[in-house]
Amino acid sequence: MNDVFDTMRESMEGVHMRTPVERIVAAGRARRRRKVTAIAAGSAVAGGLSLVVMTGGAQVNAPPAGVHVQLAAFSVDSNADGTVTVKLTKEQTLDPAILESTLAQAGIPADIRINEFCTSPTDIPGFDKVMDSSKEAGGQVLITIDPAAMPAGTKIIAGIRTPDYLPDNPSKLGAVFGLARDGDTLRCSTELPR
Repeated sequence: MNDVFDTMRESMEGVHMRTPVERIVAAGRARRRRKVTAIAAGSAVAGGLSLVVMTGGAQVNAPPAGVHVQLAAFSVDSNADGTVTVKLTKEQTLDPAILESTLAQAGIPADIRINEFCTSPTDIPGFDKVMDSSKEAGGQVLITIDPAAMPAGTKIIAGIRTPDYLPDNPSKLGAVFGLARDGDTLRCSTELPR
């Protein structure tokens, strides 16, 4: 496997990137927003189709299979009680688009950012009923989210700090979570929250 990576690295030695990183990041965020909208629209169509099929035939009382994704940086598991368990591994930097997509499959709209911390312009009560978190002995953050407790038209917002980000800052926060309404203009900063 290392031979493949070495060959790829050697073949790219003369290649230089001329596109600014900010433009690449902005394009990726725009693509993610379009993808989440497309996923939501596709889910709505599939849900409507399954409703038509279910009302026309025999009812099946089994719950949906749920989401069970295990990756190096995080895992997402649907629970029998309707909650969703998320584990974040401190040593691995996650891809926010993949985590957002996985949470969307589990019924949780989210806006995940790395080393950027956002707040909603409006206070949304009830976050303590939506999410509970704890830290495990191995340094993993364990989060339980109850999608049914999320007020209609809201999403989870999360800013996740990488271990090398502002290492001299005395803040111990590794992640900051909250709720925002869909369409809110978030107030975001690269400064670590106090």
